[in-house]
Amino acid sequence: MSNLINEVGTYGLFLGLPLLFLAIVLWVYRPGAARRYRADGRIPFEDERGRRRDGHAAGPGAAG
Repeated sequence: MSNLINEVGTYGLFLGLPLLFLAIVLWVYRPGAARRYRADGRIPFEDERGRRRDGHAAGPGAAG
């Protein structure tokens, strides 16, 4: 048992960091994320009322 703990302690970062990186990449590129990131990318072009600066509605379902 102590041998297993010693090995995990020795190689934990070597294996853990790449696995964490892969988990983050998979989370970012999951199938449903594109719509959210597209909407978040439009935030700088909207005013406080959720409308684009050119006078059109900001996105699907935007009140205005």
